Amino acid sequence: MSRLSYAAPAEQGFSLLELLLILSILAVLAGFSLVNAGEYRHRLQVDVAARRLQLGLERARLFALSQRQPCGLRVSAEGWQKPLVSELAACVSSQLSLQEPFAEVPLTWQSNLPQLMRFAANGLTLDGGTVVLGSLHSPYRRCLVISLPLGVSRIGRYDGDPLDPAIGLSSSRCLPNEVL
Repeated sequence: MSRLSYAAPAEQGFSLLELLLILSILAVLAGFSLVNAGEYRHRLQVDVAARRLQLGLERARLFALSQRQPCGLRVSAEGWQKPLVSELAACVSSQLSLQEPFAEVPLTWQSNLPQLMRFAANGLTLDGGTVVLGSLHSPYRRCLVISLPLGVSRIGRYDGDPLDPAIGLSSSRCLPNEVL
């Protein structure tokens, strides 16, 4: 009679070397995702600021139209606010900030808009210009162009450096973007 040995099967699992290799690969992948998340967050903050800028413009137009009287709002890097001068009624009672309260990085702001944007009783914008928004940590820039005489506004991607004196701030550099 032959003796059959019933040896215990070898344990199934990973060796220490295999586990260390998997952990190092996961760490590298996590590092790549964190780098991209920072850039994505900066882009998102700039996009939100551009949309909030356009939202404030549309709110002011609707307010002037609904009240059937001219009004004005002061616009700056902080957002839409009541005018300092009381000769023109404010379009809306509350201010609209361009950034969310939790935003960590300040925005860059270049504009040739007047400080006081005026809106006619029929809802038309009486002032126009270009605003370029960006982030200090990203080359990504968004622009808002308000065209006269009707005050049509559009958001786009700014091509170039708005601080370059040779180019300056130009609405022709605000290129349309299919995403927005």
